[in-house]
Amino acid sequence: MIRKARMSDVKTIQVLIAEYARKGDMLPRSLSSIYENLRDYFVYESEDGEVIGSAAIHIMWEDLAEVRSLAVREGEMRRGVG
Repeated sequence: MIRKARMSDVKTIQVLIAEYARKGDMLPRSLSSIYENLRDYFVYESEDGEVIGSAAIHIMWEDLAEVRSLAVREGEMRRGVG
């Protein structure tokens, strides 16, 4: 299920992003950056309530937006989460 991210999701989102940042596939995001932009984030939650993916959509203009920090937990890829 896709839902808006909550304050309680921030640390999990950062861990997901950090895994990709360590590999050089994504820019890292600090906790403060995620908290400041939390309204832009969505998470994918498994049936048991575990966050297995996240992404942010940053609206720049009326008809222009950017997808940021799209991350899916290792082992959950290729299942339609991203």
